[in-house]
Amino acid sequence: MELFRQVLARGLRGALSHWRLLLPLYLVGLLIGLVQSWPVLAAGGAALYNPALDQLAAGGTDALGDLLLSAPRAVGSAATIWAIAALLLTLLYSLAYNFLSGGIVSVYAGAAPFWEGCRRWFWSFTGLGALLLILAVFAATLGWLLGGLAGQRGAGIGALTLLQLVGALGEYARAQAVARGRHNPAVLLGLALGFIRRHWAGVLALALVGVLLHAALAWLYPLVAGALGGSPAGVLWQQVVALSWLWVKLLRLAWAVSYVRAAGAPREPAPADEPGLAAAM
Repeated sequence: MELFRQVLARGLRGALSHWRLLLPLYLVGLLIGLVQSWPVLAAGGAALYNPALDQLAAGGTDALGDLLLSAPRAVGSAATIWAIAALLLTLLYSLAYNFLSGGIVSVYAGAAPFWEGCRRWFWSFTGLGALLLILAVFAATLGWLLGGLAGQRGAGIGALTLLQLVGALGEYARAQAVARGRHNPAVLLGLALGFIRRHWAGVLALALVGVLLHAALAWLYPLVAGALGGSPAGVLWQQVVALSWLWVKLLRLAWAVSYVRAAGAPREPAPADEPGLAAAM
């Protein structure tokens, strides 16, 4: 219990003191969102305001269709082009996350400056991301199959639960990479699985706290957005929630790094042909 409290506090302090680390990733997401929002612009909407978010937050299931059909020309082949572009931009965002998360984890661990960590861990984290994507598809499919026994709601809960576990596995794999100086994505997954097996109670508790924080944001967002709509205050509220959502994601990374360090993960020397991570911030 004492170890858990230490990890909880240290991770929170680290995420608060290094909050600027989320800005590059936020800006990348904002730029990609602006590129994807051309149907909104064609319909005369505000550039930074996405009405689909409000519909989804309110439980609507046709938000994407409504968004595309809101402009007369945003149909047919244009919708197909938009969908393909959205997929490519999502891939671009994933690459940006793999690049920037290396710097974020390095700073949290005190192992290297931000941009050095980004460069050092990019390829390793990209390979890790590909493996996690495969696991996520498998987890989502398994969740729907198992949850199907309890109905549609049970299927959704099962899939989301397994996806959260895959996300936690990725966080601890990144933390293990910097802690041990290992680059092989498959090895990192194995190290993360071993760590989670040894500390499963604390890992699940921290993951649950992160899920509850995200759930609180998802609950709070429509309460305020419904009153503000597409006004400047509504645009600002959307961006505040987006930043807060991203900060919680990075808080979970900070907890993973803090937990691995507090549990005394050994630091393995880097191979002779690789530069070490001796340079701290």
